[in-house]
Formats: sequence, structure tokens, C-alpha cells
Amino acid sequence: MGHVIEPAVSGRARCRGCGRPIGKGTLRFGERLDNPYGEGDTTVWYHPRCAAYRRPEPFLETLAGVEDPPAEVRSLEQVGAFSRAHRRLCRLGAVERASSGRARCRHCRTLIERNTLRIPLLFYEEGVFSASGFVHLACAPGYFETPQLLDCARHFAPELEPADLAELERVLD
Repeated sequence: MGHVIEPAVSGRARCRGCGRPIGKGTLRFGERLDNPYGEGDTTVWYHPRCAAYRRPEPFLETLAGVEDPPAEVRSLEQVGAFSRAHRRLCRLGAVERASSGRARCRHCRTLIERNTLRIPLLFYEEGVFSASGFVHLACAPGYFETPQLLDCARHFAPELEPADLAELERVLD
């Protein structure tokens, strides 16, 4: 049984990429994995854009096997290819203010000052994203090996205040 792209049959599922609900009737990407709790497999669900950023290989593999995919999903092929080409991009979490001054940047190894914008890093292991450190906003292009991070950062941080969004655009644009 392979991965699927289909409309959501209910509004109960949450996206594994961003944590927000997947609305009933909206398209979703289902990645089929071995069930860690028993026999058979299990499906984890993503918004198509989240899957293109966080799980580009299975998303692009599935997209290649779909005959006449919907236009909104086909347009994400470039996003998935970009994410696959920049292997660390799938680690980009939301953008947030540092709650303390104790965390060190994974790129420059210096402390991240309290209340400055930072990017949490997520690592994927066995169907689960786990938090694993932070990078300064200014260090992000070097860590992710690309300066084109603005769209991905905006996607995973839709709740940013206008002042934070302006700072994000100033640093990453």
C-alpha cells in the first residue's frame, strides 16, 4: 500500500508538519509507515505544502505516480524539489522568540539572546518530528545552505506579529 493524496474525509486529523487541523474536504498527503504498535501499517497525514517542505522524497514519489494531479498539488512539485535539493530545509520549525538566553545556535555555537527571533530545528525519526536545537535567524541561510527561506519560514509561522514578520523579512529577504 503506497502513499496517497486525497481529500480529507473528516476534519479530525492534524498535520504532522505544522500541527494545524486538516479541514474536511481539503486535499491531504498520507504517508504510509509500518505500524510501530502492531502488525500492518499506519498513515500519517500532512497538508500538501507541509509534506512538500518536510517530507519531499515521499511527496514527490507519490506525486509522480498520480495521474492528472490537482493544480494546487502540482504547483508544489517545485517546493518539494527545492526542499529535496536543500537537505536541511525539512528541519526548519516555526519562527519564535527565545524564551531564555541559554540555548546555543547550532550554526555559530554562540548563545541566542532572550527575546530574539530564532528558528527551532526538527529532526524526523520513525514517523515523528523531534525538537533538536535552534539557530539564530541571521545564521539560518548558512545553516540551511540557502538564502531562500522566507516562504518556508512564513508557512510554518503564520501567527507571527507584524513586527516579527517585518524583522523576519528584513533578515531573510
